[in-house]
Parts: sequence; C-alpha cells; structure tokens
Amino acid sequence: MPETPRQQSEFNMAVSYLNRLNLLFYAADNASMELDAHGWFHALQALFRELSTEMKPQEEERFEALAKEINEELSECNRHQSRTGRVEIIPELYEKLHNYEKSLRKILKDAGLQNRMVDDFLEPENW
Repeated sequence: MPETPRQQSEFNMAVSYLNRLNLLFYAADNASMELDAHGWFHALQALFRELSTEMKPQEEERFEALAKEINEELSECNRHQSRTGRVEIIPELYEKLHNYEKSLRKILKDAGLQNRMVDDFLEPENW
C-alpha cells in the first residue's frame, strides 16, 4: 500500500529552532568562559543533536567519535576532582572542546542557518 503524504503544518518551526540553537550557543559560550567543561560539553552535545540533521553521515560519525573521546577525558577530570577537590580543565580538553564547538559552528554556517543581516553589509561609515 503506498504511503500517503503527511499534511503540512501551517506553523513553521524555523524561528523556534534558530532560537533554540542561539540559546545553546549562549550556554556553551558561558560555560567555556567559566571553564565549566561539563556544562560546555553538554551544551555542545545538545547542539550536535540539533544540527545532526544537517550533517553528512561521515561528519556525524566524526562528531560522535570526538564526543566519546571528550567524554572519557571528562570522566578522568571527575576522578581527579574527587581525589583532589579541585575543579580544573586541562589545556588538551579545553582545546578539544574548542575545536568541537568550532566544527559545530561550521556545520551551522554550511547549512545556511547563520545568515547575515542587512546591517552586516553596511559600510562602517554608514553605522
């Protein structure tokens, strides 16, 4: 039996979707500036879930492998924190989170979800 097409909604979720992405990037930025590796990673994982529909299969696999690697390092940080009572983010982990975020931002841009506003095209003397 052939499938019947689903009815299309009159409501477009694009604005809601972009708002969610914006909030997640905001959370990731705040966590990175506070050196909160766990918060940063989990914000990036939520972004990954949102952007995964825009990814090619090999990109998705690469992100999943990197997330697994970062998660293992976060677990080590947890063990270190339990032993010492100090919350730290090692430079290598910071760099991995930084690159993970940059890669997600590139997916956002490549998918056309990061559009320039008309004001972006104005010359500085017109500001």
